[in-house]
This record gives sequence, structure tokens and C-alpha cells, in this order.
Amino acid sequence: MTNNQIINFFQLQRQIFGVCPNTGKVFRLSDCHIYLKKKPEPDWLQKIEIEQIKIDNLSEKLDAKENEIREKARVAGRNEANKAVKKVDKIFTPLKLNPDDAKVIFQPVDFVVFNGMKNSELKNIILLDNSKTSSSDKKLQDNIQNVVAKGNYEWITLRVEENGNIKEE
Repeated sequence: MTNNQIINFFQLQRQIFGVCPNTGKVFRLSDCHIYLKKKPEPDWLQKIEIEQIKIDNLSEKLDAKENEIREKARVAGRNEANKAVKKVDKIFTPLKLNPDDAKVIFQPVDFVVFNGMKNSELKNIILLDNSKTSSSDKKLQDNIQNVVAKGNYEWITLRVEENGNIKEE
């Protein structure tokens, strides 16, 4: 057989297709592993492919384990950070408020706390202010407290648009 005949033979094999009776998948005749009675021992290429599949599976398991370890470390780190915050936070922690829920405004009150915002479960809004010693500050606190107690307020949502215009919703 000449080289051209061998090449033509293999090119012809790539153009013949079959359908697997078990899986229904289409295959090329040239991709078939034809054998009689028992499956032959794997050749060197099949051994490499088998080992590559094993490596890929182990790599996936390793990645999953790494992600699990990272998540545990993240949770542990967050817990340690919360413990450290509790040691230095003299405002929010004693009131069982999350400091991440607080927004600093300083005037007319020190903080607006959107209680539960961090957990996407807003419970209430707290106006939090230190005790004031000056009579004008104390009067302002009393006025705010009276307005809230009487329900004498209105909620308006304002959005700043891309062009800088402010729009009321």
C-alpha cells in the first residue's frame, strides 16, 4: 500500500458515521474502538487520558475544598472583626445595633440608624444622638422627639439623576 492509499483510507474512515445503539450518539468510524470478545488493554494514549480525567476530578475536589476553607476563614474573620468592634464600639453595640446600619450626619442628630439594613430586613429607623448640654441643642432634640412622637412628619424620596437634576419620587 502506498502512502496516498493509506491517507485516502483514513480520510474515507472520517467520512463514515454511525449511531450508537445504546446512547444514540453519532460517531465517526475512525473514532471507533473495535475489538472482539474482550476489551483490549488501554494503549499509552488512553492511559494518559484516564490519568488526565483523574487529575481533573482531583482538581475539582481541591477547588471545592479550597472554596470551603476560604468561606470558613471569611466567616471566622468576620466574627473576629465583630468581636474587635464590640470592644471599641461604645455607641452601637451596647444598644444591639449594627454599626454598618448607621449613617453619620451630625446635624441635627449624630446618626441615622437603618436598623436591619445590613441583613436586608429593615426593622425601623432610629435617630441617634448624644446627650446635649447646651440649651439650643437640647431644645432641638426635644423638638425632633415631639415631631416624631406626634407623627408630624412626611417622608419624601429624592433621587439625584445622572445629569445632576434632583427628582422627587
